[in-house]
Amino acid sequence: MAISINWSTYVISVPIADLGIVSTGLYELDVEDFRRALKDIEDSDVGMSFPDTHRRNAPVTLSGTQYAQTFEILAPYTVEFEYQGTPYSVRVVGGNHNIADRKVVNPVSLIIGNSAGLITVATGGSSGPSAGDIASAVLAALEAARIPVNVKEVNDTDVVGDGSEGDPWRASGVQP
Repeated sequence: MAISINWSTYVISVPIADLGIVSTGLYELDVEDFRRALKDIEDSDVGMSFPDTHRRNAPVTLSGTQYAQTFEILAPYTVEFEYQGTPYSVRVVGGNHNIADRKVVNPVSLIIGNSAGLITVATGGSSGPSAGDIASAVLAALEAARIPVNVKEVNDTDVVGDGSEGDPWRASGVQP
């Protein structure tokens, strides 16, 4: 059995036999191999009449560093890993992907392995609080709160005193 698509439900089925075995209960899915299998299905007489299954951005080299490809399963498609009665894990390698977002829930677990590197954060039309505003708010909240501390020892030395002016905190044996 090979990777297939149920065109009436848009479920992409991945048989356990199409996964690389790493060890007992651990298999591997290479994003590039998966993409090629889906492209072959899309290029078939039947597949050509259906929407694309995925979008891919090829690896790119910037300033001498190669960044991995990205691979996105498109809606309405979902991905179902074959379950044969015994739970197993699938480690996805070879690119950043959204397979976990599009996976059919079953006892097969996914080890994602994405690496974001630099991400883009949309700021939209409104501006939220700055990092300084957030830090100031956190500091103000801490200063306003009473944090219960029961110091008995610091660096393996007993601490004595009650913290007042007449009896300040100090190492045991040290006079105020």
